Amino acid sequence: MFNNENDRKRFDVQLLLSDGRALDGTLLLPMSSDIKRALNGDSPILEFRHADGRESMIAKTAIVEIVMLDTAASEAAA
Repeated sequence: MFNNENDRKRFDVQLLLSDGRALDGTLLLPMSSDIKRALNGDSPILEFRHADGRESMIAKTAIVEIVMLDTAASEAAA
């Protein structure tokens, strides 16, 4: 279901969702992408690894805010 780990960029984030939940974990994006490109892309979902290791798909429409937890990733995404 999920792509090979070696083919993904990882961004440690906290997702704030429209239902009020806050999820800590890692966004998994294609190597050729960044957060802005992924959010504006055609796919309606993002791959997400929860802090406890579970993997899920998150609908972009459910995301209210993405808080970057890794300073280096934040600068790379800007």
